[in-house]
Amino acid sequence: MKKIIWIDVGTHFAQEHSSIFGSSFSFYLFVLKRFISGGLLKRGRFVSYSELMKILKAREKIRKRQERFFSIFVEANKEIVKKKKYYPKTDLLFNIALTEDNSRPAAITKLYLGKGDIFGEGSSLFENKYESIDQDYMTTLGISSETFFQELGKYLDSRFEDYDVLLRLNCEGVEDNVIYSAHKYFTNKLKLICGSLKDVEELKGLDAADRLNLYLEDNQLPFVEFSSGIYSWHIAHTTISNLLERDI
Repeated sequence: MKKIIWIDVGTHFAQEHSSIFGSSFSFYLFVLKRFISGGLLKRGRFVSYSELMKILKAREKIRKRQERFFSIFVEANKEIVKKKKYYPKTDLLFNIALTEDNSRPAAITKLYLGKGDIFGEGSSLFENKYESIDQDYMTTLGISSETFFQELGKYLDSRFEDYDVLLRLNCEGVEDNVIYSAHKYFTNKLKLICGSLKDVEELKGLDAADRLNLYLEDNQLPFVEFSSGIYSWHIAHTTISNLLERDI
């Protein structure tokens, strides 16, 4: 049976993964709250009826074949990792940050906290993401993306006879380097990239974002947005469910 390796870089509270594999009670409670807030009170974005049906259909299809998936989480924030309730569905968990410095395979590095909130979204290796001079940070272990994916590829090759890779990422500015490294070692096994890439342009500039977009296009690497916002789920869930149609 061909496995689908879900590699999640910048997992945070695993909202995206949980939107598929989390408890159905929590899922439907979330949908109900979003319907009341976004659908009835018009606070934030919701989804249309047809989009909601696509989410439900794709989610059910994936959950029926969840044995096909092997999940790997990469989260730099040790305080989030310590709260084990967020990661009940992971097969492997790495409390590390993926870095761009290939000359230093491993290094102690700073993780700057989003708005000073230790559990907040947006923690980044880039100090210039935030305007505060006295930016709060925590210390974490940084592993170069090249080293990580090289070693992970060896492990997966030894464990699974055949597999495809789904890369979900939102790692606050190093998305381009993570994608380049993952594709270098997984090559045609990398079937889908999802998450958010906006921080590449915001932190590195338009040239870096253009290079990444051109790389995705030239190498025919599909990308779909996948965030904690329910408005991204109908496309993301459907695209992920389509991976199940590949050879078993």
